[in-house]
Amino acid sequence: MTTLAGLLKATIAAGLISVAGSVAPLAAQEVETDTINMSIGPDLPFLVHIVAREKGWFAEAGFKNVEFKTFASGNLAGEALLAGEIQLWTPGNLPPVSMAHNGVPVVVLGTNAVSHGLEKIVVRKDAGVETPEDLYKVKLGLLLSSTSGALLANMAEHYGLDASKFQTVNLAPPEALAAMANNEIQGIIFWEPFPYRAVKEQDARIVHSGTKSFFAKNEGEEVPVSNNRTVWIASQDWVREHPNATNALVKVLLKAQAYVADPANRDEVLKIYSDFQKQPLEMNQQLISDYTFDPTVDEAYVEDMKAIADFLKATNRIQGDAMDVLTYTYTDPMKAVDPSLVVVEGQWKP
Repeated sequence: MTTLAGLLKATIAAGLISVAGSVAPLAAQEVETDTINMSIGPDLPFLVHIVAREKGWFAEAGFKNVEFKTFASGNLAGEALLAGEIQLWTPGNLPPVSMAHNGVPVVVLGTNAVSHGLEKIVVRKDAGVETPEDLYKVKLGLLLSSTSGALLANMAEHYGLDASKFQTVNLAPPEALAAMANNEIQGIIFWEPFPYRAVKEQDARIVHSGTKSFFAKNEGEEVPVSNNRTVWIASQDWVREHPNATNALVKVLLKAQAYVADPANRDEVLKIYSDFQKQPLEMNQQLISDYTFDPTVDEAYVEDMKAIADFLKATNRIQGDAMDVLTYTYTDPMKAVDPSLVVVEGQWKP
């Protein structure tokens, strides 16, 4: 993590601990429901959700029944949100941007984690990939509808490559890892912990991340090619019907986010997370630096979301003009906890 990112994280932690990181009661108004279901995955953004539940903060806010659900794809999780099967979805920012532009009534409640360095291009060592141009000769497994596709396009633009020449295979992470082990594909583009597993289990190598090059000609150079951040998404109907629950949910998430962002709590929260997920603690200790747990709605948030919208438009997945992300961003609940977190006001209202 860069020094600036570290400073941002420390600032957020310091600013929120006094408001939301103490053990003061969270419930202010009676919530309309005592049940919250949410999607989680195997990666560290869900540190926030798991710590909040394990430390009892959801229950303290009135959510006595909290269930985590897993889905084979982000599309299925998005469908579950709209069907009312889950109330909180925390995807990378590409799916909700796409949904909003296609008239699906979702709303962003804040950023869960800024994770520009999270996704990585990993290749087999015997694939002979030493330069960006070498990627033309290998097959790459990724979810084309995810932020990984945007990263590949941004990387191609940075190095002057023709993105249409890449041999891409649309695969979910587990299938892609198996295909790379069998040499059916020679590389993957995914978020952690899948790159970590590929390097550890298959003796593969990272050639690029969302922030840095590991190609021979510019190894170690900072090359920002990612706009990935995970965001808190709810359905607009649920927010309208559950104003107190929405406020309470955001307050819990901010409290947990501030707690996991505080370096003083690092060992505790990683153990909670690793034990819950049955993952190696040493892996998560290494990967945590890819994340900045910063909820702030500011120009950087707007720029990341616009970049994703521009990518979707360029690849014909949205039609017409790009929407202003603030039209489907709801900042009132966050502002009620800490006004300093809302540098740019969301325009959506229930």
